[in-house]
Amino acid sequence: MENSSHSGRSVEVVAREYIEELKALRYSAKTLEHYQRSLRDFIATVRKDDPCAITARDLEKYRGALLARGFKPASVLTYFQSVRLFFKHMEETQRIFVNPTAGLAPMKKSRELQPVPTEEEMRILLAQPDLTTRAGIRDRAMLETVYSAGVRRRELLDMTVSCLDLDNGRARIMGKGQRERMVPLGTEAVRWLRVYLQQVRNAEARVCSGDALWLAKRGLPMGYANPPQLLVRYSKAPGITTRIGLHSIRRACATHMLRHGASAGAIQLLLGHTDMRHLSQYLNVTISDLKNAHEESRLGK
Repeated sequence: MENSSHSGRSVEVVAREYIEELKALRYSAKTLEHYQRSLRDFIATVRKDDPCAITARDLEKYRGALLARGFKPASVLTYFQSVRLFFKHMEETQRIFVNPTAGLAPMKKSRELQPVPTEEEMRILLAQPDLTTRAGIRDRAMLETVYSAGVRRRELLDMTVSCLDLDNGRARIMGKGQRERMVPLGTEAVRWLRVYLQQVRNAEARVCSGDALWLAKRGLPMGYANPPQLLVRYSKAPGITTRIGLHSIRRACATHMLRHGASAGAIQLLLGHTDMRHLSQYLNVTISDLKNAHEESRLGK
Protein backbone atom coordinates (compact mmCIF):
# COMPACT_ATOMS: atom_id res chain seq x y z
CA MET A 1 0.00 0.00 0.00
CA GLU A 2 1.43 3.35 -1.03
CA ASN A 3 1.78 5.96 1.67
CA SER A 4 -0.20 9.10 1.00
CA SER A 5 -1.17 12.31 2.77
CA HIS A 6 -4.16 14.57 2.49
CA SER A 7 -2.46 17.63 3.99
CA GLY A 8 0.11 18.58 1.34
CA ARG A 9 2.28 20.15 4.05
CA SER A 10 6.03 19.64 4.11
CA VAL A 11 7.52 17.51 6.84
CA GLU A 12 9.17 20.63 8.30
CA VAL A 13 5.82 22.43 8.60
CA VAL A 14 4.16 19.38 10.14
CA ALA A 15 7.02 19.10 12.63
CA ARG A 16 6.54 22.74 13.69
CA GLU A 17 2.81 22.15 14.14
CA TYR A 18 3.59 19.05 16.19
CA ILE A 19 5.87 21.01 18.53
CA GLU A 20 3.17 23.67 18.96
CA GLU A 21 0.68 20.95 19.91
CA LEU A 22 3.14 19.59 22.50
CA LYS A 23 3.51 23.11 23.90
CA ALA A 24 -0.26 23.34 24.24
CA LEU A 25 -0.16 20.06 26.17
CA ARG A 26 2.27 21.74 28.60
CA TYR A 27 5.32 19.59 27.86
CA SER A 28 8.39 20.78 29.75
CA ALA A 29 10.85 23.16 28.09
CA LYS A 30 13.58 20.52 28.31
CA THR A 31 11.41 17.90 26.56
CA LEU A 32 10.36 20.35 23.85
CA GLU A 33 13.98 21.29 23.21
CA HIS A 34 14.90 17.61 22.80
CA TYR A 35 12.02 16.98 20.38
CA GLN A 36 12.92 20.05 18.31
CA ARG A 37 16.60 19.10 18.16
CA SER A 38 15.83 15.47 17.23
CA LEU A 39 13.32 16.34 14.50
CA ARG A 40 15.53 19.09 13.01
CA ASP A 41 18.38 16.59 12.79
CA PHE A 42 16.14 13.94 11.23
CA ILE A 43 14.71 16.31 8.62
CA ALA A 44 18.17 17.65 7.71
CA THR A 45 19.52 14.12 7.32
CA VAL A 46 16.65 12.55 5.34
CA ARG A 47 16.17 15.57 3.04
CA LYS A 48 12.64 14.74 1.93
CA ASP A 49 9.95 17.43 2.06
CA ASP A 50 6.94 15.14 1.67
CA PRO A 51 6.17 13.07 4.81
CA CYS A 52 4.60 10.45 2.55
CA ALA A 53 7.86 9.94 0.69
CA ILE A 54 9.77 8.86 3.79
CA THR A 55 10.14 5.08 3.93
CA ALA A 56 11.26 2.49 6.45
CA ARG A 57 14.54 2.29 4.56
CA ASP A 58 15.09 6.04 5.12
CA LEU A 59 14.51 5.53 8.84
CA GLU A 60 16.95 2.64 9.01
CA LYS A 61 19.56 4.71 7.16
CA TYR A 62 19.01 7.58 9.61
CA ARG A 63 19.52 5.28 12.58
CA GLY A 64 22.73 4.02 11.03
CA ALA A 65 23.84 7.59 10.27
CA LEU A 66 23.55 8.53 13.94
CA LEU A 67 25.80 5.64 14.92
CA ALA A 68 28.26 6.53 12.15
CA ARG A 69 28.43 10.09 13.50
CA GLY A 70 29.60 8.78 16.83
CA PHE A 71 26.32 8.90 18.77
CA LYS A 72 26.21 6.51 21.69
CA PRO A 73 23.47 3.82 21.51
CA ALA A 74 21.53 5.51 24.32
CA SER A 75 21.52 8.83 22.39
CA VAL A 76 20.47 7.08 19.18
CA LEU A 77 17.62 5.50 21.11
CA THR A 78 16.31 8.84 22.41
CA TYR A 79 16.66 10.59 19.04
CA PHE A 80 14.94 7.78 17.20
CA GLN A 81 12.17 7.57 19.78
CA SER A 82 11.33 11.22 19.07
CA VAL A 83 11.04 10.38 15.37
CA ARG A 84 8.86 7.35 16.11
CA LEU A 85 6.45 9.45 18.18
CA PHE A 86 6.34 12.10 15.46
CA PHE A 87 5.30 9.54 12.84
CA LYS A 88 2.77 8.04 15.24
CA HIS A 89 1.29 11.52 15.66
CA MET A 90 1.10 12.02 11.89
CA GLU A 91 -0.65 8.66 11.52
CA GLU A 92 -3.15 9.41 14.30
CA THR A 93 -3.97 12.84 12.83
CA GLN A 94 -4.27 11.34 9.33
CA ARG A 95 -1.42 13.35 7.89
CA ILE A 96 -0.10 9.99 6.67
CA PHE A 97 -1.95 6.71 6.34
CA VAL A 98 0.99 4.31 6.52
CA ASN A 99 3.49 4.66 9.36
CA PRO A 100 6.96 3.64 8.10
CA THR A 101 8.24 3.16 11.66
CA ALA A 102 5.66 0.45 12.42
CA GLY A 103 7.67 -2.46 11.04
CA LEU A 104 11.08 -1.38 12.33
CA ALA A 105 12.72 -3.53 14.95
CA PRO A 106 13.11 -1.60 18.22
CA MET A 107 16.63 -0.69 19.22
CA LYS A 108 17.41 -2.01 22.69
CA LYS A 109 19.00 0.28 25.22
CA SER A 110 22.58 -0.56 26.10
CA ARG A 111 23.07 -2.12 29.52
CA GLU A 112 26.65 -0.88 29.76
CA LEU A 113 27.70 -0.47 33.37
CA GLN A 114 28.43 3.07 34.45
CA PRO A 115 31.74 3.90 36.17
CA VAL A 116 31.62 4.26 39.96
CA PRO A 117 34.27 6.14 41.98
CA THR A 118 36.19 3.96 44.39
CA GLU A 119 36.08 4.61 48.13
CA GLU A 120 39.63 5.99 47.93
CA GLU A 121 38.64 8.33 45.10
CA MET A 122 35.72 9.56 47.20
CA ARG A 123 38.06 10.22 50.14
CA ILE A 124 40.30 12.29 47.85
CA LEU A 125 37.32 14.17 46.38
CA LEU A 126 35.86 15.04 49.79
CA ALA A 127 39.22 16.48 50.86
CA GLN A 128 39.44 18.91 47.91
CA PRO A 129 37.37 21.93 49.04
CA ASP A 130 39.42 24.73 50.64
CA LEU A 131 38.09 24.83 54.20
CA THR A 132 39.61 28.27 54.82
CA THR A 133 36.90 29.76 52.58
CA ARG A 134 33.13 29.95 52.92
CA ALA A 135 32.65 28.36 49.51
CA GLY A 136 34.94 25.49 50.47
CA ILE A 137 32.99 24.77 53.66
CA ARG A 138 29.74 24.83 51.69
CA ASP A 139 31.15 22.47 49.05
CA ARG A 140 32.44 20.02 51.67
CA ALA A 141 29.01 19.94 53.34
CA MET A 142 27.32 19.49 49.97
CA LEU A 143 29.59 16.64 48.85
CA GLU A 144 29.23 14.87 52.19
CA THR A 145 25.44 15.16 51.89
CA VAL A 146 25.31 13.68 48.38
CA TYR A 147 27.66 10.82 49.30
CA SER A 148 25.78 10.10 52.51
CA ALA A 149 22.19 10.33 51.23
CA GLY A 150 22.55 9.58 47.49
CA VAL A 151 20.34 12.50 46.48
CA ARG A 152 19.82 13.58 42.88
CA ARG A 153 20.96 17.01 41.69
CA ARG A 154 17.45 18.49 41.69
CA GLU A 155 16.75 17.01 45.12
CA LEU A 156 20.01 18.47 46.43
CA LEU A 157 19.26 21.96 45.16
CA ASP A 158 15.68 21.84 46.44
CA MET A 159 16.84 21.13 50.00
CA THR A 160 15.88 23.74 52.58
CA VAL A 161 17.14 24.54 56.06
CA SER A 162 13.81 23.36 57.49
CA CYS A 163 14.14 19.95 55.82
CA LEU A 164 17.11 19.12 58.06
CA ASP A 165 16.83 17.23 61.33
CA LEU A 166 20.49 17.17 62.33
CA ASP A 167 19.81 16.09 65.93
CA ASN A 168 18.43 12.83 64.54
CA GLY A 169 20.79 12.68 61.56
CA ARG A 170 18.25 12.84 58.76
CA ALA A 171 16.72 15.06 56.09
CA ARG A 172 13.37 15.27 54.32
CA ILE A 173 13.75 15.04 50.53
CA MET A 174 11.17 15.79 47.85
CA GLY A 175 11.88 13.35 45.03
CA LYS A 176 10.51 12.62 41.58
CA GLY A 177 6.75 12.73 41.24
CA GLN A 178 6.54 14.85 44.40
CA ARG A 179 7.24 11.75 46.48
CA GLU A 180 8.66 12.68 49.86
CA ARG A 181 11.14 10.49 51.71
CA MET A 182 13.39 10.71 54.76
CA VAL A 183 17.07 10.00 54.18
CA PRO A 184 19.75 9.33 56.80
CA LEU A 185 22.74 11.63 57.12
CA GLY A 186 26.06 10.15 58.19
CA THR A 187 28.23 11.54 60.96
CA GLU A 188 30.48 13.51 58.59
CA ALA A 189 27.52 14.93 56.68
CA VAL A 190 25.90 16.12 59.92
CA ARG A 191 29.19 17.56 61.13
CA TRP A 192 29.84 19.60 58.00
CA LEU A 193 26.22 20.69 57.66
CA ARG A 194 26.43 22.14 61.18
CA VAL A 195 29.66 23.97 60.32
CA TYR A 196 28.16 25.27 57.08
CA LEU A 197 24.98 26.49 58.78
CA GLN A 198 26.82 28.19 61.63
CA GLN A 199 29.77 29.71 59.78
CA VAL A 200 28.52 30.28 56.25
CA ARG A 201 24.84 29.93 55.52
CA ASN A 202 23.58 32.11 58.34
CA ALA A 203 25.93 34.91 57.32
CA GLU A 204 25.14 34.64 53.60
CA ALA A 205 21.39 34.44 54.27
CA ARG A 206 21.19 38.08 55.36
CA VAL A 207 20.43 38.99 51.75
CA CYS A 208 18.44 35.84 50.99
CA SER A 209 14.77 35.85 51.96
CA GLY A 210 14.12 32.17 51.21
CA ASP A 211 14.76 28.91 53.02
CA ALA A 212 17.11 27.43 50.39
CA LEU A 213 19.91 25.45 52.01
CA TRP A 214 22.67 25.85 49.42
CA LEU A 215 23.59 29.46 48.70
CA ALA A 216 25.94 30.88 46.08
CA LYS A 217 27.34 34.40 45.86
CA ARG A 218 25.35 37.29 47.32
CA GLY A 219 23.17 34.88 49.27
CA LEU A 220 21.24 33.64 46.22
CA PRO A 221 20.15 29.99 45.91
CA MET A 222 22.67 27.85 44.06
CA GLY A 223 21.83 27.33 40.38
CA TYR A 224 21.38 24.02 38.57
CA ALA A 225 24.73 24.31 36.76
CA ASN A 226 26.83 25.13 39.84
CA PRO A 227 27.41 21.65 41.36
CA PRO A 228 28.68 20.05 38.11
CA GLN A 229 31.05 22.98 37.55
CA LEU A 230 32.51 22.52 41.04
CA LEU A 231 32.96 18.79 40.51
CA VAL A 232 34.84 19.31 37.26
CA ARG A 233 37.48 21.20 39.24
CA TYR A 234 37.58 18.93 42.30
CA SER A 235 37.67 15.68 40.32
CA LYS A 236 40.94 16.70 38.61
CA ALA A 237 42.82 15.97 41.84
CA PRO A 238 45.72 13.47 41.66
CA GLY A 239 44.53 9.97 42.48
CA ILE A 240 41.13 10.35 40.80
CA THR A 241 40.83 8.60 37.45
CA THR A 242 37.05 8.07 37.32
CA ARG A 243 35.00 10.83 35.78
CA ILE A 244 32.96 12.08 38.72
CA GLY A 245 29.61 13.86 38.51
CA LEU A 246 26.79 14.17 41.01
CA HIS A 247 25.09 11.06 39.68
CA SER A 248 28.27 9.01 39.94
CA ILE A 249 28.52 10.05 43.61
CA ARG A 250 24.94 8.80 43.99
CA ARG A 251 26.02 5.49 42.45
CA ALA A 252 29.06 5.42 44.73
CA CYS A 253 26.81 5.91 47.76
CA ALA A 254 24.68 2.90 46.79
CA THR A 255 27.53 0.68 45.64
CA HIS A 256 29.72 1.28 48.69
CA MET A 257 26.79 0.67 51.04
CA LEU A 258 26.05 -2.62 49.29
CA ARG A 259 29.68 -3.68 49.64
CA HIS A 260 29.49 -2.98 53.36
CA GLY A 261 26.40 -5.12 53.88
CA ALA A 262 23.38 -2.87 53.29
CA SER A 263 20.35 -4.64 51.84
CA ALA A 264 19.04 -3.88 48.35
CA GLY A 265 15.69 -2.91 49.92
CA ALA A 266 17.36 -0.33 52.15
CA ILE A 267 19.21 1.13 49.16
CA GLN A 268 15.94 1.30 47.21
CA LEU A 269 14.31 3.34 50.00
CA LEU A 270 17.36 5.59 50.32
CA LEU A 271 17.52 6.44 46.61
CA GLY A 272 13.77 6.85 46.21
CA HIS A 273 13.31 4.19 43.53
CA THR A 274 9.82 2.74 43.15
CA ASP A 275 11.07 -0.35 41.32
CA MET A 276 13.83 -2.71 42.46
CA ARG A 277 14.92 -3.11 38.82
CA HIS A 278 16.38 0.41 38.90
CA LEU A 279 19.02 -0.88 41.31
CA SER A 280 20.47 -3.25 38.73
CA GLN A 281 23.31 -0.90 37.75
CA TYR A 282 24.46 -0.73 41.39
CA LEU A 283 24.05 -4.47 41.98
CA ASN A 284 25.82 -5.33 38.73
CA VAL A 285 28.80 -3.14 39.58
CA THR A 286 29.10 -4.79 42.97
CA ILE A 287 28.84 -8.28 41.46
CA SER A 288 31.52 -7.35 38.91
CA ASP A 289 33.83 -6.22 41.70
CA LEU A 290 33.21 -9.42 43.62
CA LYS A 291 34.03 -11.50 40.55
CA ASN A 292 37.27 -9.57 40.05
CA ALA A 293 38.23 -10.03 43.69
CA HIS A 294 37.47 -13.73 43.42
CA GLU A 295 39.65 -14.11 40.33
CA GLU A 296 42.49 -12.23 42.01
CA SER A 297 42.28 -14.47 45.07
CA ARG A 298 42.45 -17.56 42.87
CA LEU A 299 45.45 -16.21 40.99
CA GLY A 300 47.16 -15.42 44.28
CA LYS A 301 46.93 -19.00 45.53
